[in-house]
Amino acid sequence: MSALLKTTHYMRTTFSNLSWKALSLNTKHFDIQSRTFGHVSWFNQQLPRPVTSQAKEQQYQERDKVPSSYQLIYRAPMESYVAWSMNVSSLTATIIGGAALYQFSSNQPLLDTSVTQTTLVMHAEDIYYFALGFLAINSVLRLVVSKFPLRIYKNEGKYLAVYHSQLPGSVSQHHFNQGDVKEVSYIFSPWNGATYKLGNKTSLLLEQYFKTPSEFQQIMTTPKKD
Repeated sequence: MSALLKTTHYMRTTFSNLSWKALSLNTKHFDIQSRTFGHVSWFNQQLPRPVTSQAKEQQYQERDKVPSSYQLIYRAPMESYVAWSMNVSSLTATIIGGAALYQFSSNQPLLDTSVTQTTLVMHAEDIYYFALGFLAINSVLRLVVSKFPLRIYKNEGKYLAVYHSQLPGSVSQHHFNQGDVKEVSYIFSPWNGATYKLGNKTSLLLEQYFKTPSEFQQIMTTPKKD
């Protein structure tokens, strides 16, 4: 009987000690966690707030030089990637075209034929074909980009579309009215189903990048006359 009482007393003492240790560890953990969250909260306060959609829209309006009375209803994706690809293509075509022009005017081959026979260029005159090819690719790329509106703004029944300009870092504007948008198709065009006439300008529109589906429907609906 005494052995049983000693065992019970020992278990109670051990359990009590473990409970106090667990409570002490939890208190320390809570203190560390509080300090950590306090630092995180301070750190978040030092960082600038994320740009809201309204603030972003104002930035686009200032960049595109659009009056504040217009509202953004369409924004195309991957604007920076399209701009970089167009600029890199133009730079490459300019370098190769300039090299071909220099070789033609000076009548001096830029590449040694004994070296070029082991590479892609087999003859010194092949640079002309490369120049024509890159110029053709760059022309097609610029033609497609010029039909791809970056943003469309609306002010009641008036619309304003913004496109990449032929000059780097600049944009061009095109005005049209509600109901002036019609879907068109061309033979052998890979963009049939996304090609529209915005007034007198052929453009490529992606329906999913309108602000709401109703904006896409409204832009193609002719307003009722009183």
